[in-house]
Amino acid sequence: MHILVIDDEPAVRQILAAAVAKGGYTVDQAATVAIARAKLARGDVDVALCDIKLPDGNGIDLVRETRAAGTETTFIMVTAFASMETAVEALRAGAADYVTKPVHNEEVLHRIAQIAALGGLREENRALRRTVSESAPRLYRFSSPPMQAVERLVSKVAPTDSTVLISGESGTGKGVAARMIHEQSARRDAQFLAVNCSAIPEQLLESEFFGHTRGAFTSAVAARKGLFLQAEKGTLFLDEIGELPLAMQSKLLNVIEDKEVRPLGSEQVRRVDTRIIAATNRNLQDLVGRGTFREDLYFRLSMFEIVMPPLRERQGDIRGMLAFLLRGTAHSGAGPGEVAIDPLAEEILLGYGWPGNVRELENVVNRARIRAEDKRIAVGDLPSGVINAGAPAAAGAAGAASGEPLREQVRRFEIDAVLRAIEDAGGDRKLAAQRLGIGLSSLYRKLDELGR
Repeated sequence: MHILVIDDEPAVRQILAAAVAKGGYTVDQAATVAIARAKLARGDVDVALCDIKLPDGNGIDLVRETRAAGTETTFIMVTAFASMETAVEALRAGAADYVTKPVHNEEVLHRIAQIAALGGLREENRALRRTVSESAPRLYRFSSPPMQAVERLVSKVAPTDSTVLISGESGTGKGVAARMIHEQSARRDAQFLAVNCSAIPEQLLESEFFGHTRGAFTSAVAARKGLFLQAEKGTLFLDEIGELPLAMQSKLLNVIEDKEVRPLGSEQVRRVDTRIIAATNRNLQDLVGRGTFREDLYFRLSMFEIVMPPLRERQGDIRGMLAFLLRGTAHSGAGPGEVAIDPLAEEILLGYGWPGNVRELENVVNRARIRAEDKRIAVGDLPSGVINAGAPAAAGAAGAASGEPLREQVRRFEIDAVLRAIEDAGGDRKLAAQRLGIGLSSLYRKLDELGR
């Protein structure tokens, strides 16, 4: 937090400023209303310790002006003229608290800590509202050895404050792993803030990461906290870290090493206590070799690296994730409510290669949930590409024990799928063809092969 001490007595200002700095806050000073007004206008002051009697005005009037301007600064009034009337007037003007001279440093720090705690609670409430409106983290008990190894790494690094790099193909669950680290850390009660680095326009990166004061640039009509300050005491998850331009990589490295940020337009450096977890689907070592990613930042981020295995290498997890997705949640794009799945459709999903990994599995299941009749997913509810790619593998698995040639296994599998689709469609062959993702003529051709 950044504190502004406003008092016309140099000794009082210096004593308060020293106490506030010793308490771990950044601090600035102002001797007059005019100076204070200019500093407050930038919008980066969290708390103002303000004398009521000032040489060029009144502290209570300064509170009113600041509130009217929409600046979110919390005022604690400090005065030697203690009376109930001035206390009430200050509170009515918008001040949060009131202390009298001589000021005890412990009391002031206690009041500031209370304000910081209240601000943290507000941020937590905002974070909870965002979490409710977004997809909840999808956590299951992983059964495959590769994911059990990932869970062991998570449990080891979570209690530390180490930066973590999570690498892996798109859709493998890097965000889920990052949240697992946060939830198992001492920061679990603070905010987990996720940001996609590739989604922020380059010209806005510095403002988004470090914040800005009012008037720092043309469109900065109000001060804004950057991502590092928003995630204070919590975790900042930087997805797609490989997309950051070199200039921003240098500034990010400085923040990670120095644990300080300076908002655009501000003269004050702010201390930050934010854990960094980064993720990428690119090979950062290759980017370092090409000169598009800083080697020193790569080494700093990869102090502890977790590699997320693709879904094709952890087939043992698919059945469990499929069961989880079929149960349905209020956060599912297809709506809540459990659905069943035909064994044939399940075998196709188990036999598919999942190039899009977990994200593709979720999308396929949610699409099938929407299409399913009577809350039961049939083969025809799956995308044709999944059916065409998954059916041979499923057929091969089903007929491997019999020693049948693969062509005959696939033929029998297709016939079973067609007959089941017609049965599920109540004999409506056009509907069955639509559900199978094939043309009606193709359906009749397959039926001719059966003599139907």
